[in-house]
Amino acid sequence: MKVRPMKPSDRQAVAAIYLRDRELYFPWVAKPNLADFDHDSSGEALFVAEVNGQIAGFASLIRVLDFIHLLFVAPEFRHQGVGHALIARMRQEAIGSLTLKCVINNEAALKFYAGEGFAIRREDRIAVPANYTLIDVSDRVANEQ
Repeated sequence: MKVRPMKPSDRQAVAAIYLRDRELYFPWVAKPNLADFDHDSSGEALFVAEVNGQIAGFASLIRVLDFIHLLFVAPEFRHQGVGHALIARMRQEAIGSLTLKCVINNEAALKFYAGEGFAIRREDRIAVPANYTLIDVSDRVANEQ
């Protein structure tokens, strides 16, 4: 597996992964479409995980905040270390501790992030959807930089 900066030629595959998850798991998003990816990731540092020449997932980082805005893994590549590899790359790119938001009802993602060393920093039940802000508290942050 290779994690690298996203190239323009990756855009269609990445947007398709983003759209598929939004259609399946983001009921609060009205009429998701492929153009959402460009809008939602504008100005962010984008990285892809590649497995045997296929885009397996991607992550976006808002550098000035060390904030992981997007992290998605294609369904056929889940539970194969793709998310872990993306987090490891985000740690290399960050200056301080990474943060991210996760929907409170997304138990699988919360379990994944806890296993990666993230802890709940803040809870926002008023937001739609309700979410937690997570912060990277693992000792791996210091060890991987």
